[in-house]
Amino acid sequence: MAMGEDIGDELLQSNGEVSNNQSPDGQTLLIMDSIIQRLKPKDSHHVREMINQRGLMSGALMMTSALFWWISIKKGGNTVNDSNIPVSMIGQFEFEMLSLIVAGIIFLSTFVIVMGREKGNATISNLGGLLIVLGMFYIIEPLLLHYGELGGETALFATGRLLTLSVMVYLGSKFFFDALLLQWVSSSMLNMDVNITASYENLDIEGHTDEENPYA
Repeated sequence: MAMGEDIGDELLQSNGEVSNNQSPDGQTLLIMDSIIQRLKPKDSHHVREMINQRGLMSGALMMTSALFWWISIKKGGNTVNDSNIPVSMIGQFEFEMLSLIVAGIIFLSTFVIVMGREKGNATISNLGGLLIVLGMFYIIEPLLLHYGELGGETALFATGRLLTLSVMVYLGSKFFFDALLLQWVSSSMLNMDVNITASYENLDIEGHTDEENPYA
């Protein structure tokens, strides 16, 4: 099984295991190099620290998103008469269900965008763009299509809650997938006995050396 072809499946595994007998291939090293260049860990030890930090941030944001949805939409929906919000034009979803669908679209689109970027796949990236536009339509639909029916304040509040939820889910998802990517890189370096961060460490050292005063 080629690592480059199945990276999507491996990113979904929490342990990020790689076969000990597998030698690094060009596609795998290219993806690892892309991740390192984008996230810029200082060294191999910093990779683990970044995994921990992003994992914590992801968990905190996901819990915040869940609490925000439960308080402002699930429990607070009756107070602000969410039942008066017309069903969505696409799918005929009520507002409470629509909020869950929007959160799911944002999470899925983030995953698709990450996969398309790291694998350099135009088709996957195209799907990510389609999901983003669909999610944005659902978010602005109350304000765009039902402004006159609901009134400005109600329509704006509905769109604002969906937008706030979407931003938190996006950030939580981004940190989560970054942590998974870094975990995969760390595991791959250990199992393949390679250290692709070493070249960046050397470049940093050389850069600082060049900046030193030659007459010091």
